[in-house]
Amino acid sequence: MTIINTISGYWGITKMLNVLKRRGYALELRREATCLYCLELEEWIMPANFRVDEYYYFQETANPDADRMLYAIFLSQGRKGFLIDACTVYTDNISPEMSQKLNNAYQQQ
Repeated sequence: MTIINTISGYWGITKMLNVLKRRGYALELRREATCLYCLELEEWIMPANFRVDEYYYFQETANPDADRMLYAIFLSQGRKGFLIDACTVYTDNISPEMSQKLNNAYQQQ
């Protein structure tokens, strides 16, 4: 199940991240062009090995370049993590598999 909500401001992303962490989405993930990287596990996670459970769009009205997406991600080995990503920065530097896996959220916003 994927959820998308639009929330404004810094406090929104901080609060939502805390909610996700309490629900077990505790591993910090970083988006790469072809996969995710888990900082704590020091592992590369290919698109076939994760799914996006939820994602949230955070709109910064004062500075649209600061818009962010927060993803709740389930890893195939049963662990959960989160990804905070810019909405418009480097969107051309992402593989088709990653774009599809992240539900094309970049283009939806």
